[in-house]
Amino acid sequence: MKVLKVLVYGDVDLNIMDGSAVWLTSMAGMLATSPDVQVDILLKARVKNTLLTDEMAMYPNVNMIQPYTDLGKQTFKNGNRMQVDEAVAIMKNLDEAHTYHVIIIRGFQLVKATMDEPGLAVKTIPYITDFHHTLMSSSRSERRELGEIYRTFPHIFLQTEAMKKAFERLVNVSGKKIAILSPMIPNIVEKPRFKNHHNRLVYTGKFAKDWYTEEIITAASKLRTDISVQIAGDKFQGELLAKQNQIKELLQKTSNIDWKGAMSRSQSQQLIKEGDVGISWRSAEVDNDLSVELSTKLLEYGRLGKPILLRRTKMHEALLGRHYPLFVNTEAEFIEKASHVLENNELYERAATVAFEASQHFTMEASYHRLKELLWQYQNEKMRVVFAGHDLKFIQMAIAHCEANPQLEVKIDQWKGHEKHDELKSQELLNWADVIFCEWGLGNAVWYSKHKKAHQKLIVRMHLQERETVHPANFKLENIDKIIAISPYIFEEFHRVCNMPREKMTMIYNMIDTEAYRLPKKAGNRYHLGVCGVLPSRKRLDLSLDVLEKLWLKDKRYKLFVKSRMPEDIPWLMKRDEERVYYNQVFARIEAAPWKDAVIFDTHGNDMAEWMQKIGFMLSTSDFESFHLAPMEGMASASVPCVLRWPGAETIYPVENIFEQVTDIANFIETYIDTREKREQLQAYPRDRFDKTIICNSLEKLITEAFL
Repeated sequence: MKVLKVLVYGDVDLNIMDGSAVWLTSMAGMLATSPDVQVDILLKARVKNTLLTDEMAMYPNVNMIQPYTDLGKQTFKNGNRMQVDEAVAIMKNLDEAHTYHVIIIRGFQLVKATMDEPGLAVKTIPYITDFHHTLMSSSRSERRELGEIYRTFPHIFLQTEAMKKAFERLVNVSGKKIAILSPMIPNIVEKPRFKNHHNRLVYTGKFAKDWYTEEIITAASKLRTDISVQIAGDKFQGELLAKQNQIKELLQKTSNIDWKGAMSRSQSQQLIKEGDVGISWRSAEVDNDLSVELSTKLLEYGRLGKPILLRRTKMHEALLGRHYPLFVNTEAEFIEKASHVLENNELYERAATVAFEASQHFTMEASYHRLKELLWQYQNEKMRVVFAGHDLKFIQMAIAHCEANPQLEVKIDQWKGHEKHDELKSQELLNWADVIFCEWGLGNAVWYSKHKKAHQKLIVRMHLQERETVHPANFKLENIDKIIAISPYIFEEFHRVCNMPREKMTMIYNMIDTEAYRLPKKAGNRYHLGVCGVLPSRKRLDLSLDVLEKLWLKDKRYKLFVKSRMPEDIPWLMKRDEERVYYNQVFARIEAAPWKDAVIFDTHGNDMAEWMQKIGFMLSTSDFESFHLAPMEGMASASVPCVLRWPGAETIYPVENIFEQVTDIANFIETYIDTREKREQLQAYPRDRFDKTIICNSLEKLITEAFL
């Protein structure tokens, strides 16, 4: 079972709602984006306030571990909160029990303590925030500790690019180990309407001097009487701790302020949604041109389509643009712009739209997609892949390529036909697999799509034949993760005819071992036409004979070599009256023709590269094809492809090798002048586009990144 097991521990108390506590719930939501990630959240403190833990409990793949109740007879120095050394010991025990792939931690003292545990450090990514960001403010000892952290852990998380640059300057490192873990906000469910409904400002967050708690209260009291301010939060910090009773009284007595107290994150989101303008106005001590941290709160306002009042800084300009209209530095600007944006609908919509669009980069889903490749690097268990299908010849090179990858284990489910298979064997392989790759979208894809387990990935490669069958209509599409079409035309056809959803589809061409075809041509190939695979009748052997006839009547040196199974080799085909009649007529025509000895039937087999040595021109006269590999194999051997136009041919073959009529092909061959330059161009075309190295790498990437 291919899953990513993650342990997250932040040295934060979730009973107190602040930025670090919200960070922990955001980590849970971000990691829970993928059902293939299993997350354990180790809590620091005994749960007394469930506002934040209730949110994490909603994620089915997130498990909270409460040390005071879930770990048996543990003893702690403090009855309510774990200390750092205790947390590290428990993390170590949990890792021994669950063998996590990656551990994510927050808290400077916790990070330093984890450095002393090599077994943990090798799989741990610390999130670092609490350090001084300039050489003037940072001490030598702090820089030394930061350097040790950088050297010890495989990666570290920092909040912004500005913080990354500051870290690189302080520690004098390249920053290759640093990944950006931006502030995160809930996913955007619907696009807001960008309208003022209530003349209501809203603030949610902590109360601190630099967060302008008192300034916001004072400014609110000076707003027009028809403007109200809703405030959520109950955490006082720093200098305001001593003044909290006085501030609470102001919050309660200021006529246009509605103080809500503590709220869960979902409740505060609802409060913002019902408000009209978000307040993120802070002091120049925290918001200035040297600031390297970004407020999660302003992103939450933007996510819900609210214009934001905030200080002008370089970081805020980078986020919202230099001409964002609601930058406020003073109380007077705050009052003036708050009033103006609430009465001017055009200004409101413009500011709200800018804030909303800026926030989309920071959703939990967007954050996971940015980080998933890094996180899954830590999951280095072999991936189990099953290739299933009745005819694997077109995918055989990719199978061999995957078998050579030490990170993949490969097994084959060989079906006996479109629907016939050993169901017990298929079930056994299903139980074993992480990824199932169905070659052809026939009964194999139907069966696997109906039996696939939730933790597995299913890839189906479609050719053309499937379009004419009932099988695509019987797919359980919600269980198919990716559908491969082998040409742009086939991509569009399966979307149009079979209603395959575009978001599940990708296009990867068929493959050729071009190097195998680089063999010297044999004498006489200038007059040798080739056609490979003439069953069923839609392959139109009769038209290939027409080409030969037109050329032979002018020059008896022309011959047509046919490499194919014969109709009598396929009993089910000969049971179809129209097929039997067609081939009887074709062979009767050959037998009666003066050029009958110019038609040579060669044995069907795997010696295509050698056979191509005698072929100068490869014909494709089919009514329709998905790709038609043989003429492309011919190009790899420097044979000239001659394609009688079928739908989609122009998406695969050069336009100069596609013809409207048989006569056009015959005229082209008759007047063709062979040169070394032309041969090199012929061989370069498939080598640069369809070589097995290119295509196998693309297919392998699709498989190995199936869980990303």
